Amino acid sequence: MDIHEEHKAEFERNQRWFIEHFENILKKYRDKFVAVWNQRVIEADDNLEVLSKNVKSKTRGAKGVYFGYASDKPVEIVL
Repeated sequence: MDIHEEHKAEFERNQRWFIEHFENILKKYRDKFVAVWNQRVIEADDNLEVLSKNVKSKTRGAKGVYFGYASDKPVEIVL
């Protein structure tokens, strides 16, 4: 497995974890962006840009971090 496949696999593991634990994440982080790394929430914030910068600093630019939004309402994000 090359490095890109490893990063993709880690991202998918973190994404699955987010989905599997969504109810608990929603209770704790409602209406916040959440970063998941190594199958745990490492940080949350109201602002995705702030969260992304903090996570890059905290993880030293680790790959495979999943960012999700904890809401029970549909959310559209335009990048």
